[in-house]
Amino acid sequence: MICFVCFCCLKNTNVLVRHLKLIHGLLPGKSLRLKCGEAGCCLEFATFSGFRKHLKRVHEAGEVLLCVEDDAVVHNAVGLPSNTDVATCSKDSSLPVPSKNTTDLCASAIAQLQAAGVSQTTVDTFVMSMEEVVQDIQDQVKETAIKCLFSENTDIKSSIEQSFHEIENPFTMLNSISKRKSYFTKKWGIVQPVEKVIGVRFDNRKNRTTGTYEQVAVTDKFAYVPILQTLQNILKHPNTTCRFKSGLPNKNGIYSDIEDGLYIKSHPLFSTEKNALQIQLYYDEFETANPLGSKKGIHKLGGIYFTLRNFPPQFNSSLTNIHLCALFHAQDIKTYGFDAILEPIVNDIKVLENKGIQGPAGFVRGSIVQVTGDNLGLHGLFGFVESFRARNNCRFCLTEREDYQTVFCEDEPNLTFRTKETHVQHCEALQSDPTLQHVCGVKRTCLLNTLQYFNISDNFSVDIMHDILEGVAQFELKLVLKYVQANFLTAKELDGRLNSFNYGYMERRNRPPSLKLDDESNDLGINAIQCWCLLRNVPLIFGDIVPQDDKYWQLLLLLLQIVNIVFSPILTEGLTVYLKHLITEHHRLFKCLFPGKNLLPKHHLMCHYPRCIRNIGPIVHMWSMRYESKHNFFKTQPKCFKNITKTLAKKHQNFMAYNWEAFNHDRIVLGPGKNVCVSDLNESVQIASKLNIPTETNVLSVKWVKYNGTESFCLQN
Repeated sequence: MICFVCFCCLKNTNVLVRHLKLIHGLLPGKSLRLKCGEAGCCLEFATFSGFRKHLKRVHEAGEVLLCVEDDAVVHNAVGLPSNTDVATCSKDSSLPVPSKNTTDLCASAIAQLQAAGVSQTTVDTFVMSMEEVVQDIQDQVKETAIKCLFSENTDIKSSIEQSFHEIENPFTMLNSISKRKSYFTKKWGIVQPVEKVIGVRFDNRKNRTTGTYEQVAVTDKFAYVPILQTLQNILKHPNTTCRFKSGLPNKNGIYSDIEDGLYIKSHPLFSTEKNALQIQLYYDEFETANPLGSKKGIHKLGGIYFTLRNFPPQFNSSLTNIHLCALFHAQDIKTYGFDAILEPIVNDIKVLENKGIQGPAGFVRGSIVQVTGDNLGLHGLFGFVESFRARNNCRFCLTEREDYQTVFCEDEPNLTFRTKETHVQHCEALQSDPTLQHVCGVKRTCLLNTLQYFNISDNFSVDIMHDILEGVAQFELKLVLKYVQANFLTAKELDGRLNSFNYGYMERRNRPPSLKLDDESNDLGINAIQCWCLLRNVPLIFGDIVPQDDKYWQLLLLLLQIVNIVFSPILTEGLTVYLKHLITEHHRLFKCLFPGKNLLPKHHLMCHYPRCIRNIGPIVHMWSMRYESKHNFFKTQPKCFKNITKTLAKKHQNFMAYNWEAFNHDRIVLGPGKNVCVSDLNESVQIASKLNIPTETNVLSVKWVKYNGTESFCLQN
């Protein structure tokens, strides 16, 4: 058996698997990729069991003879150096058994249970059971070994007994919560959350003895994960720094990431220090209890996450690279405000701005580059009005709500942008007159403005998921589909077309269910990704019955062009100008076709999209889709509601530490496949020419491949 890592030749399959685990430290997990090292075989496996079955079924019998009989054949078959002692490694099946690696295997198994959401009681039961099983196996092996010796070999017997006595049961080192916490922290560098006081309130509680109600002081706390420690752990990882972007912006007016925008190019820190850490914050609230039950709203939590924008966008799309910063009760924000939550974050960022932290090549500084979230969350975090019926409800400009129906472009003379100077004036006006509820949409100051290198007036992030897929697109699709139903199809025929349409392999999980067209709401009753799927396919579903010159149809096609641009990961300067005119034309046509309908505030936010792209690059990298997926971890975990924020934060940090070490940085996953000859494939000549290999070469043909989260289906199988 040939090891694919070091090309060592081993005696049999079991020895090879043991070699991979104990010598090379390959552990079971999501990132495990085991390659067959035999000549002419290129299969990959994600589990040790599948790897064992393949080797025993296909290679084991012939390979043992090969290794023993002809060492030169092995050198030629696998490309081993000529000075490799194959005979020695093939005949010597003894391998060292480092107790540390064995304990690592056990620790990884326990960590996988915890990451899967198993309760602590179940984990404890599993560890105790495995401790007894391993102890029984050790005792049986010890007795069998001693029985095989002659009775007069007392010295050897004593030596064997002593050896077994020195072998420590790996589960004994992990049989308590404190032992596991200590081991995991040492092994994976877990950043433990700390509790911070958010405020003190008085609660009326009944005295059971006297039967009267008394006021009791209650200290409300939240869980905070120190940003600086998390960043230090990221920079210590050997595979992260090589993933940092070069920091060189694209030329010729091409926008592919945030460093291509005007904001980074003119920023006093990021434009001068190319390795400065770019922290992107995200804030949102989510429900942890049953959203339909009696506990709805009571256990609603707010979370602040962050990602490091120094990594490429496809790398940051993985949930492993979205880190927890703070976890708190949503109702505490209404009681105490955001300043208590933001204070430890701002303090850490100030240290990062001034002193920096130790990186691979010395100290690096950094700061917040952008803050993302839905409109309601950002308005609450930044101190703007949280009602979108208010007169000034835009965080980018001072346009009044009534003017949204006539102002469709930033070039309009009556549109005034918010700036640092105007925001300071509004905050000073609020301080001078406490009776004012808000001034031009500003309710209070924001603690983030105390940072040296960030101000909320320079925050250009928009959320196209909520603005378009859960707002404008559903609103307009509903109006247009009602028009199609009234003029071209019956309700039954329309539903039949939607349900029978072939959305394709890639969209098989995103096809929309039945739509709500009969109520007066602004949505279709579908989620964001289903709306995106429907919007892209509506021209194919109904294009044969609607005339091409139909104005309502033209409105939908204009929206589809806008969506194609704003969801694009790479844009040009010219496309931003074209987008501005598309949005203006779209809004004017909407008001012409539906004079009785008002444009939504989200329609107005679309007018700012071209300027946002020119400042921070493609806005698809700022949307909430991946951050919303992060909520699922906290929703699916078993919960102790006594101190839910601390409990969930600890579980999340353990989960992140384990998955960060096992994270597959190449992010490629292969489906089931088989070895085939290139000549047996369709278009074999083109494939061989592209790969620069002979047509007689054996290759691995798989049913599907998932790369950076995108799944592709292979028709060859």
